[in-house]
Amino acid sequence: MKTSLDYTAHDRQIWEEELDAFVPRRIFDAHAHLFWHTHVPAGHPGRQVWCDADHAAHLRWAQRLYPHREVHFLYLGTPVTGIHVGRHNLFLRRQTQRDPRSRVNLLVTPACRIETIAAAVRHRGVIGLKPYRLFSRNGNPDTCRIHEFFTEPQLELANDLGLWVTMHLSRYWAAADPDNLRDLQEYTRRRYPRIKWILAHCARSFTYWPIRESIEKLRDLPNLYYDLSAVCDVRPFITLFRRENHRRIFWGSDGITPTFFRGGYFALGRSWVGIGPGDLERKQFAHCDGRPILAVYENLLAVKQAAEIAGYTRAQVEAIFWGNAEREFLRRQ
Repeated sequence: MKTSLDYTAHDRQIWEEELDAFVPRRIFDAHAHLFWHTHVPAGHPGRQVWCDADHAAHLRWAQRLYPHREVHFLYLGTPVTGIHVGRHNLFLRRQTQRDPRSRVNLLVTPACRIETIAAAVRHRGVIGLKPYRLFSRNGNPDTCRIHEFFTEPQLELANDLGLWVTMHLSRYWAAADPDNLRDLQEYTRRRYPRIKWILAHCARSFTYWPIRESIEKLRDLPNLYYDLSAVCDVRPFITLFRRENHRRIFWGSDGITPTFFRGGYFALGRSWVGIGPGDLERKQFAHCDGRPILAVYENLLAVKQAAEIAGYTRAQVEAIFWGNAEREFLRRQ
């Protein structure tokens, strides 16, 4: 499987007219995925869903998407059922070591042994773990609690070692779900105070409601951070930028497979849906210019517009794209 740089003149127009002056000269992409098809058994559908993406592919995309920028990455384990976790994590470690300023959160499932995780996180560049709801022991990735896909012994290990954990929240209301809020309050304040949490996708707020309902509680929790990856709706970012400390926010692309396609993730009331090329082919655009852009640019446009509305300074914008990650991931490694 190969990755292709599917980039059009319209994408370039959006970059040059809308984003070039906004995106800082240094970028730390705090949510990026590495994957190789041999990590999944032959015939498994995961081989078709995720495109091959090594460090070199990410650099090629970065050079095209953000010209003349210095870019480094926090690579995350890729959630595919049936994946060979050990083989995948070895690939992640080796690819991350190609760049002294990139880091990695290794994939962890409930089946991973504590001893194996402890040995893996000792390697250079490894700063944390990436559990995921698809591996939940309750059999339902849409309704599971955190401890059902990230076990208590694993939580204890992460706490003992002071690891980062990138958390894609489950349950219908994500950060606004009462059980998720209770668990995060219990974990951050009492049981696991040394874990540093990154709530992916603006605390999984692809629409305005979850972050609006939860921000007053989340912002009081220690060791809690957010990444902005994949969200294309400006409203969640307005809430986050106005009511959280900008020093707790990282930008991330969610590249390659989840966002380097033409389309995006769009809010429908309190729900949201991904719309890609196959959906757009059936639409008629007689009333406007119907050329869609890459989802990662939709994300960056929402970040830009929210920063303008929230009155962010240039220093604050540079912090979410680089400074916060440099402080947390690079200076402390």
